[in-house]
Amino acid sequence: MNPELKALYRDTLLKHSREPKNKSVLKDVDAYFELKNPLCGDLITLYLKVSQKMVSKATFEAQCCSICMASASMLTEQITQSDIEEGVDFADSLIESLLQPGISIATLENEDIQSLAGVKSFPSRIRCATLPWEAFKGAVSRLR
Repeated sequence: MNPELKALYRDTLLKHSREPKNKSVLKDVDAYFELKNPLCGDLITLYLKVSQKMVSKATFEAQCCSICMASASMLTEQITQSDIEEGVDFADSLIESLLQPGISIATLENEDIQSLAGVKSFPSRIRCATLPWEAFKGAVSRLR
């Protein structure tokens, strides 16, 4: 990865971790899911409001590192106003691209989320990036 792209990705992660979008408790939710990474202590609760199989609102609260915070912020922006199943498919693709060598995150059509590609260089931090997406899938499983 070229240095300019690394700097852009770093700035994107910092922006989302310092000023996370949709970081609040959502009342009267249709589903929520709390997930903790026991290795580092990251804790996230994801809240969903759903209408006609669409995520109408997604928020989170978290006590976590900057990578997890940024990923959660990006998640809520990505899935709000989207079809639930498309959101799950996107989450699966993201998680797979971070966990599997040789699969590029660049295939995902969200430039902010592509900034998570840098965590592939740090295997111990991959779970930090995937935790919010796993929480989303957990919340969706409660809707079924």
